[in-house]
Amino acid sequence: MIYKTLKYFTSLLLLFVCLNSCDKSTPEETEKQIDKEVPTKVTGTLPVNGEPCSEFELIPNNDTKVSILFKWNAAQNTVNYTLEVLLNNQQAVSSTVGGLETKVSLDRGKTYTWTVTSKNEFGTTESDTYSFTTPGLAEVNYAPYAAEISTDFNTLTQLLTISWIGTDEDNDLLTYDVTITENESEIIEETDITDNSISGIEYNSGTEYYIKVISKDSTGSFSVSEITANSPE
Repeated sequence: MIYKTLKYFTSLLLLFVCLNSCDKSTPEETEKQIDKEVPTKVTGTLPVNGEPCSEFELIPNNDTKVSILFKWNAAQNTVNYTLEVLLNNQQAVSSTVGGLETKVSLDRGKTYTWTVTSKNEFGTTESDTYSFTTPGLAEVNYAPYAAEISTDFNTLTQLLTISWIGTDEDNDLLTYDVTITENESEIIEETDITDNSISGIEYNSGTEYYIKVISKDSTGSFSVSEITANSPE
């Protein structure tokens, strides 16, 4: 009887030691098990892409600048956002904020591009590029509107046609820079073209294509339009 009792308690002791040893994970190992998720992508809402800016405030005693309101949608896993505003590819503003909007003082009658980068301790994610024109005097040239892009995947010929419609408030003659990317690899880059389409592009089934069209007028003003399209399976 004593032998059986000792055998029973010995088995319990061995089970306890085994379970205890399996649970001795270090803090570093526990931390590695936690998913480190980078922020998701922001979508800008104001100023409206490719249009003259309508949300602005006049600055007292300053006829050369206006205050522009920028807004964007919330991104998941984000601690703060960095707004970058460019004028002719040169940085005009860089501002980090914790919320979903901010006001910036900019020159009148200029065409700007902007992005918002969502950030946390594990990484950053940049938004698409948007463009707009600040209000100016009547004689100021307006930037072209963002082009409307469409795609046509011909499943018989396995060829892609990309077309776009560009318009301008001043009816200026427009030229276009077009970039086409396939799964993050650039396959076409055309600059200063006057046509409104590119055809005969061989495509792969079930593949993501990123298309960017920059509309430009003779004064150097421009707007940016971007879309992503997936080819049929």
